[in-house]
Amino acid sequence: MKIRVSEIRKPICALAFTLSIVAGQASVIIGGDILNGNFNAGSTDGDTTDDNFESTPDWLNSGGAPTMQATRTNLASPDGTRNAVLSLTGDRVFGSELGLNGYIISAGDTFDVQYEWRDAFNWNDNLDRVEVTLFTTDDDTFTGAVTELVSDFSELSTANNTYQTVDHDAFYTATSGDAGKRLFLYFKGATGEGSDNNGFARFDNLTLEVTSAVPEPSSAFLIGLAGLCLMRRRR
Repeated sequence: MKIRVSEIRKPICALAFTLSIVAGQASVIIGGDILNGNFNAGSTDGDTTDDNFESTPDWLNSGGAPTMQATRTNLASPDGTRNAVLSLTGDRVFGSELGLNGYIISAGDTFDVQYEWRDAFNWNDNLDRVEVTLFTTDDDTFTGAVTELVSDFSELSTANNTYQTVDHDAFYTATSGDAGKRLFLYFKGATGEGSDNNGFARFDNLTLEVTSAVPEPSSAFLIGLAGLCLMRRRR
């Protein structure tokens, strides 16, 4: 029995459309409960108000001791939950290994970052910012020699004691030299030129997303399906 092209064209076109949408979707690396992007996990030390880095799952202090204060429940963000405490002294730098097995970079990967933050005690609204950095290391461990890929900065604080949202799409695109390396992340408070280092801020609800440069199924496959959709029976 012969099967007409027209009989299979519609389901194939529908499949091609669905796959093309899926191929372009971003994947969440950190966000919400994933790798404690909302900073709500913790309190394992029995203190429900303050947590140090030792008691904060999925976050390391790459700037100082693990006993440093990491999160608090006061000055709550818009969702009313625990948030990270930023300091300009350099002894509180929140680092992430991006999970037990980490994230391995592919050339062309595009990264988006979102978070909420606000100024606090002694923060200089005219100079100080929040810095989020992606980096790799020479041995694919968090403690290896660092190569910074990009440092992305927040805007300046626009209103005292008020959370504002940072949403920076495509703030970094991986190069061929990055491919195959394990990705790491840190964020911290960054002093402006001439600013002192006694300021504090709060940080919450971090989301890091990646759009893969090598979608599955391949672009060639999608193009082939699209071509079939355009076939017309000769009369």
